[in-house]
Amino acid sequence: WGQRIYFHSKFELYKMKIFNYSQFIKESTDLSSHYLPTYEDCVEMCSKEDSAFYESKFVVDGYNISVFNYRLAQYKDFVTPLENRSEVKAYEMRGLTFVFNNDGSIFNRFLLLEKFFNLNQVPESMYSIVKDYKIKFVNNKEDGSIASYIQLPNGKVIGKSKMGFDNEQANGINRIYKTRTDVKEFVDWCLENDIISIFEYVSPANRIVLRYLEEDLILLRMRNNSTGKHLDIKDYLDKIGTIRIAPFEDDFKDLDSLVEVTATQVDKEGVIVQTEDQYGKDFFFKIKTPWYCERHGLLTNDLYREHIIVGYILDDKIDDILGQVPEDEKEAHERINKIISIIKKSIDEKVEDIKKSYQIFLDMNSDRKEYALKYYKKDPNFGYVMQMVKGIDPYNLAKDWIRDQNARLLMSRDWLKKKDPTLFFQEPDPENEDN
Repeated sequence: WGQRIYFHSKFELYKMKIFNYSQFIKESTDLSSHYLPTYEDCVEMCSKEDSAFYESKFVVDGYNISVFNYRLAQYKDFVTPLENRSEVKAYEMRGLTFVFNNDGSIFNRFLLLEKFFNLNQVPESMYSIVKDYKIKFVNNKEDGSIASYIQLPNGKVIGKSKMGFDNEQANGINRIYKTRTDVKEFVDWCLENDIISIFEYVSPANRIVLRYLEEDLILLRMRNNSTGKHLDIKDYLDKIGTIRIAPFEDDFKDLDSLVEVTATQVDKEGVIVQTEDQYGKDFFFKIKTPWYCERHGLLTNDLYREHIIVGYILDDKIDDILGQVPEDEKEAHERINKIISIIKKSIDEKVEDIKKSYQIFLDMNSDRKEYALKYYKKDPNFGYVMQMVKGIDPYNLAKDWIRDQNARLLMSRDWLKKKDPTLFFQEPDPENEDN
């Protein structure tokens, strides 16, 4: 296989053999209105069997807080999360936060940044669909962790990452709020005016690919917290002051010129494009640079190296692979989504299997010695049970198990074939079949 990616150097590859992609869309994708789910909606989405969504519960300063997120979610999960309620959409299930009063009532709901996709990744972000959308502005895709702030009923302002409040990113986000007057004044003003300020948290210790020399917050977006509407940052420069803003441009008039420029950029992850669709609604998509994809190892020559694809799925990098596959290659899109479904189902099954073993351990009064004597050689989940005793999430243990089953190419193919006999495979390169 040659070391290339689909939009490397020649942006025409993005547009090759463009078809009307509406035939690929199986669900209704009427985006004329923006759906903001209620707490009850979110709970219902999480309670669905094999749901990609989950609720994390926290107690912060004595107040109950729920944060909703997703794992291994596919496009259909966002478009039709509830089969019996077509009006419900799950695009906001990305760090969506509900804060409760002490009496159990909801104090407030805090939005984050809705889910959007890479160019050419899903039906609604295909080149043939978005090429005529009006480009409002383009800004750098920063290489850090998303950050925002919420307010408690007692007035206290708390910083959070997408995942919540108890991680190193959240600690850094709170540290900046406490030590930088400009950030504190701006965040406080936003919350007083029902506006959510959304940042990228970057630091030398939080490096993904790009290197940042100091801990900082880069302002990405401002949203009306009640309606979800994105506000134009340029209208609030007097309030933003000295806070760093993700560089944006508004002089790109068409998508072709933007793709051409992005294809040649280096030392840059990519861009986020804010457009306006035919309904006048804001629509976002991402374009990653070839430089970033090569640096991150996200190459489409891995499409038929299944152990690599499984790793991308487990590491939450598969979106960037799908975004590189031309839109007319429907078979490749469908094949990858089929593997995602296999991984998702297998993780769920393994989590339940581990939990059953852990329950046996609990039924033995958590006696490690007795459990080891009886199950050390008998139960293949013994090691995972011991990890759960240390507080490790069984979901992460199940991911480790999947990774072990797919450590090499031929192992991965055997495992996937057992899960779905309809999967097809290309012959591996003899020199690299297990790389």
